[in-house]
Amino acid sequence: MNLPQILSLVLLVVILVLAVWRHVNIGLLGFSAAAVMVMVSALSADGSAAETVLSSKAVLNHFPGAIVTLLIGVSLLFAHLEKSGGLSWFTDKVYSKMGHQTHLVPWIGYFIGFAISTAGAFSTASITLLVPVIAALGRKHPRLFFICEMAAIIGANTGALSPINPTGQVILEAAKKAQVIYSPWLVWFLGMVLSFVLVIALQIVFQDKRVVDVSELNKGKKGYLLLKPVTQESCDNHQLQPFYALCSTIAVLIFLFLVIFAKANVGLTALTLAVMMMLFFPKNSKDFVKKIPWNAVVVISGLLVFIGTMMQIDTMKAVEQGLLSMTSSKIALLFMLAYLTTFLSNVESSTLGVISLMIPMVFTIFGDSPQISLILAACAAPAMLSVVNPIHIAGTLVVSVTDEKQQETMFKRLLIIAFATVPFFPGLAMIVPAIMM
Repeated sequence: MNLPQILSLVLLVVILVLAVWRHVNIGLLGFSAAAVMVMVSALSADGSAAETVLSSKAVLNHFPGAIVTLLIGVSLLFAHLEKSGGLSWFTDKVYSKMGHQTHLVPWIGYFIGFAISTAGAFSTASITLLVPVIAALGRKHPRLFFICEMAAIIGANTGALSPINPTGQVILEAAKKAQVIYSPWLVWFLGMVLSFVLVIALQIVFQDKRVVDVSELNKGKKGYLLLKPVTQESCDNHQLQPFYALCSTIAVLIFLFLVIFAKANVGLTALTLAVMMMLFFPKNSKDFVKKIPWNAVVVISGLLVFIGTMMQIDTMKAVEQGLLSMTSSKIALLFMLAYLTTFLSNVESSTLGVISLMIPMVFTIFGDSPQISLILAACAAPAMLSVVNPIHIAGTLVVSVTDEKQQETMFKRLLIIAFATVPFFPGLAMIVPAIMM
């Protein structure tokens, strides 16, 4: 391993530590790390000691324009569906129909969030919409508040493994660069299965018969503490505009048809339809730029620029050789990568960032394996479950819609659940690929 490769690994560790410790956007740190690599390369070149000279132009060629376009386009397209009130109206209607089926109610939010993210909506946007809607439901059925929130955010984040979603697109781009072919819909399906297991487990543990109010606990009754949503109306549902909602729904359906059946570019198709809607409904489209998840745009841009730089100087190949020198067991390597990816997703607030960081390494080491889809699912799917961690946006939103007196308890509960996924779910996801390897 040469000096630039060692430096890139050191910088990788540094940006991970700083992102967690100082809460700085990891994408900005990635851009800065790439700049350091360029400067060090230039200084080394003056002394004719560098094997690979990095230029600013070459580094910026790694900027993920297609994925950024996808994030912007899909966010704007689904913003129309949200602003029209159509999504809130549909969600409320479904919940009102199933309100008394306590075992089925949590799955409503799961499948709505899962479907929206599968269709391409950035998972954070799906979660941001669903959390307050479910909190409103929780004021009618407080015993179901917690499990309904958990099911919805887990479903929304797991659906992000869809190849239409920005997260799925990041994985596809990494596979394309590594010249690896895998089944994206199989990875998506396996992620769904794993999330099913977690939601069912949470539903068993926190079933309504075991949930007891604080006043009942004081009377000697046993049970889990009932965590209630805020009492005041905090859900800012948009008023239903039937024609606008109909047009927004048609636009999303056209988007899905063109992407799935006509193989149209996901980002450009979403952006074109979103702009057409803005032209037809200008009054409803004011401040839509705020709907774009700029934080995620910066995260993915900075990280992919830095990772592209690392791949340009063959750091990933050097890491592969180093890991193979430590052990010849592919199962041991899978174990390391699966658990490391899940752990990093828990401590770093951007799951998308961690996926973009770790998946290229998975393709580098296991790219020639016939079980690559299963291996990829074992590394990526458990990481998507960490979204319940309160340091993530989803966990933070759930805490914010919880009664103020119980927010600390909710924070601790979410933290326990998030870190309980680390030792269990990567191992569960590894069973099938490990047997077949």
